[in-house]
Amino acid sequence: MTPQQWHVYVVDLEPRVGTKPGKQRPCLAIQPTPFATAGLTSTVILPLSTRLTDEAFPLRVRLAKGTCGLTAESDVLVDQILAWDNALFRRDLGELPEALQDEVRAAMREFLDL
Repeated sequence: MTPQQWHVYVVDLEPRVGTKPGKQRPCLAIQPTPFATAGLTSTVILPLSTRLTDEAFPLRVRLAKGTCGLTAESDVLVDQILAWDNALFRRDLGELPEALQDEVRAAMREFLDL
């Protein structure tokens, strides 16, 4: 599978280490698609969590239940940036709506002080 930027995928994140989320979970691909098609074997992602917190922007961006077929309201974990092997991407759940892409971009800019 060649991950596409701004798509949500089910990704196998095992094994869990420290504060890194584990198990198979939805993740947002944030790496531009041309890098994946240029032969890179990993993709930069942001994991999602259903463990919601009031720690909001810029550490988390809330996605409503039903967004990309999510079965529960979820937070994008902006502070948990990972590069993950493309072989561990299991299923494409769909593209994040443009307005939410803009929220994630803004959160990443603020979090990374760009």
